[in-house]
Amino acid sequence: MNRLSQPNHRTDHNQGAPLPHIGGDHGAVQTVALAAGYEQVLRNMFRSAPLGLYLTDLDGQPLASAGSTHPCEPGQGQSGYVNPQERKGMAASFQSAMESGLQWNQQFHYRSADGAVSLLHAVVAPLRGASEALIGYQVCTIDITAQHHALQELALSDDRHRVALDAAELGIWDFDVAGNDCYFSPYCYHMLGYSGGQVHVRLEDWTNIIHPQYLERARRVLESCIGGEIEKFEIEFRLKTNEGKWRWFRCTGKAARRDAGGKACRLAGTLLDINQAKLMEHLLHMEHGLLNLITATSPVGIMFIESDGNTTFVNPRAERILGLTKQEMAHRDPPVIDAIFSAEPDPATGAELSLGEFLQQGRCLLQSCFVFTRGDDSSAVLSISTAPFLDPASTVSGTVVTLEDVTEQKKHEQVLADNDRLLRETQRIAQLGSYVLDISQDHWVCSSKLEEILGIDASYPKTLQGHFDIVHQDFRDQFMDSYRSAINNDRPFEHEYKIRRHNDGEERWVTECCELTRDAAGKQARMIGTIKDITERKAAEEAIRNLNDELDRRVIERTSQLVAAKKEIESFSYSVSHDLRAPLRHINSYSSILVEEYGNALPEEARYYLERICTASNRMGKQIDDLLALTRVGRAIMKRSTFNISQLAADVVEMIGDESENAPEFVVQPGISAYGDSALVRLVLQNLMGNSVKYTSRNPFPRIEFGQTVVAGRHAFFVRDNGVGFDMAYVEKLFQPFQRLHGAEFEGTGIGLATVRRIIERHGGSIWAEGKENEGATFYFTLSHPRKADLSSR
Repeated sequence: MNRLSQPNHRTDHNQGAPLPHIGGDHGAVQTVALAAGYEQVLRNMFRSAPLGLYLTDLDGQPLASAGSTHPCEPGQGQSGYVNPQERKGMAASFQSAMESGLQWNQQFHYRSADGAVSLLHAVVAPLRGASEALIGYQVCTIDITAQHHALQELALSDDRHRVALDAAELGIWDFDVAGNDCYFSPYCYHMLGYSGGQVHVRLEDWTNIIHPQYLERARRVLESCIGGEIEKFEIEFRLKTNEGKWRWFRCTGKAARRDAGGKACRLAGTLLDINQAKLMEHLLHMEHGLLNLITATSPVGIMFIESDGNTTFVNPRAERILGLTKQEMAHRDPPVIDAIFSAEPDPATGAELSLGEFLQQGRCLLQSCFVFTRGDDSSAVLSISTAPFLDPASTVSGTVVTLEDVTEQKKHEQVLADNDRLLRETQRIAQLGSYVLDISQDHWVCSSKLEEILGIDASYPKTLQGHFDIVHQDFRDQFMDSYRSAINNDRPFEHEYKIRRHNDGEERWVTECCELTRDAAGKQARMIGTIKDITERKAAEEAIRNLNDELDRRVIERTSQLVAAKKEIESFSYSVSHDLRAPLRHINSYSSILVEEYGNALPEEARYYLERICTASNRMGKQIDDLLALTRVGRAIMKRSTFNISQLAADVVEMIGDESENAPEFVVQPGISAYGDSALVRLVLQNLMGNSVKYTSRNPFPRIEFGQTVVAGRHAFFVRDNGVGFDMAYVEKLFQPFQRLHGAEFEGTGIGLATVRRIIERHGGSIWAEGKENEGATFYFTLSHPRKADLSSR
């Protein structure tokens, strides 16, 4: 084929050859002589350049007539060869190029006879004659060894630069100020999530993605560097990524070249993604702020004590606890830790050690009790814990001290201890013991008094069955059924029964009360109860029963005596109504006759006395009538029923409204029902409303109201007026016979309210009043509810 597949010889590039001119067929190669001067210039150029240029025939043999330099001169022998590993590939590519009529362009390694290896670049073009027939080849070879080594060094340097930038995760930029052209390295695009072609390299395209908050400052810095005010700069700002997110970057730059006027022609710098660092800085700032907030708002005092005893940090809570500011602690001599003493003496020495002595000994404390006396001589009980503080070298540089003011807690603990002791004493005196039964664990704990009552000790099995075993056998079955039923049905348990004490077998009476409690999930948790020794009470009850039998006998005797007395009262009432009223009528009649017939003959004083006699006799007659009405109320047979008390009040209003000169405004709440004797209730309303009419007579706008309200969870009727009212200090006298809170300016006998109370009491209700002087009064009363038998009969 050709000689490219055979070992080649190195060309002496310092030898030149005349430039050949090829034309005609293979046998018509002619050499065209050039002018001597031009030929010499070409020869000198070929000698000084690392270039081999020659012609070959179709077999690859150099054409002697060409006079060209070539790697293998005829007759010189073999002085070098092409790397055998490259020959085969070179021959194949050469043949393919020549068959296609194209130039063959190839780089290959050439080893000379002295062992040196060169990298040659060969270009072979087909050589054609006048008839365009292929007559040979034109060959050009160039030694590119030095160039290749330079490129390798450049590539290695570029690779090192790239690896360094990749390791530093740093992008670089280069800004041509005059051309407004900015180069950004691929990593700049990578940091922002762009591919190299997504973003233009104009500076405006990059300033468009700077956060508006930092854009103006970035422009000022850039202009200052271009103008020569600053030589280099470093600025941090946020850039928008391809995903639309804002990330923090640090941009550094400097003027790489300036013109004669000092204006920068070229700027270069780096771009670093500091988003993670900014996030960490933000987190550290937040942690620092949070730590300050925690220490400032901590309910626990916090102090940092250096190894020499000086206090270098105190939070506000510690200042409040000790009553000293941080400055006062810093200048205190001796240190404040030497004034805080242990509440309990040291077991070894018996002395009270200060907190400073504990820290000098390197002892760590956990909620130890100390006492400190403040500047106002008040003592504070402190709970102190300590922990060593280690620096980065793991050396103790101080101690962190936390303290809590537990003065009130200690007082409460003392109160609880006193209450516990008082509870034990109370249970001992009351012969009352308590217990708590854990249902899930089937175990109960009890007070020492209960152990004494039941005659048990710590070794007794405190289970539910153990509780049942102490119950007397005559009561055990009933007790077990009731107790389990109380647990299953979640209801309180109360039972009286006998026990047989465990230690001595003595039989005692006890009463037990307990309730079931549940946990947060609603599950049955505990039975909490008490057991009281009532043996003495049972003995007393037996004695009381015997006494009651005796009393029943006596009650029967007294009842017969009461019946007789009642008959005597009835006889007395009859006498009052007949025997006493007749003399009063006579006195009143004769006094009236004297005034009418002999009034003119009598002195003025005598007439005055007669009028007083008439008035007194009338009043006495009215009192007798009221007393008889009061006694009749007690004797009358009640006829209870449900009636409309609103209608009854309206009837009373109609009756008494016409009798008053200054008619009040009556307000009756409609639709109210009551249960009782309607005739007696009418008498109640007549008395109460009559009193209201009487005591509102001096009010220019009298108002009386009847209705129903709720008092203490129970329905009550009321009569309210805006009359003269009364002083609540004398309210108990209102319902007493003949007791009046107002003088003669208002007529009355003082029996009406006593009658009202008697009627209300017979109904099983109650009556009371509220009032204030010159602001009116309100009378409340209640009646009994209908019994079930009455409801069913209706």
